[in-house]
Amino acid sequence: MYAVASQRTFNLRTTVQGASKGGLRRHARKAAFVVRASEEPAPETPKTTESAPEMPQEQAATPPPPPPAPKTPGFGELMAFSGPAPEIINGRLAMIAFVAALGAELSTGESVLTQFKDAPVGVIGTFLLFSAASLIPMFKNADREAVGPLTPQVELTNGRAAMLGFASLLLVEGFRGAALF
Repeated sequence: MYAVASQRTFNLRTTVQGASKGGLRRHARKAAFVVRASEEPAPETPKTTESAPEMPQEQAATPPPPPPAPKTPGFGELMAFSGPAPEIINGRLAMIAFVAALGAELSTGESVLTQFKDAPVGVIGTFLLFSAASLIPMFKNADREAVGPLTPQVELTNGRAAMLGFASLLLVEGFRGAALF
């Protein structure tokens, strides 16, 4: 902390009165003052009986460093075994696949494997589109928010149920050798 930030010169005219033979005499003189900045003395702190480690004044006045910027997760972190992406993406794809397979099976009477043979580009395109749409918010560290009764936990539960349902549909069709409906 500094008391004065600049240097200035002041002219001061003083009047001195003194006695002399002829009465009062006035003297005028010009004086120049220079004011310079100096550091204020540090306030003394009361000393306690416990000796605390002393920190230099400069170090105590330094503000803490800003928190580090949030790290953007890489593809390997997101798709790791314990990462957030595999279960979310597989759950979303299973929900789409289960509803689409049952709907197409009810309308055409074809099994899931026959449906895939008929339109592999559409199935793979849907897979890639929904996988990318699920990964982009994760790369940006976006929070998964609830929309009404649809919370992230409900999405995980529905995804798990859809994975079991789709796997069951494939097993039943495999043992029967034909479409379920």
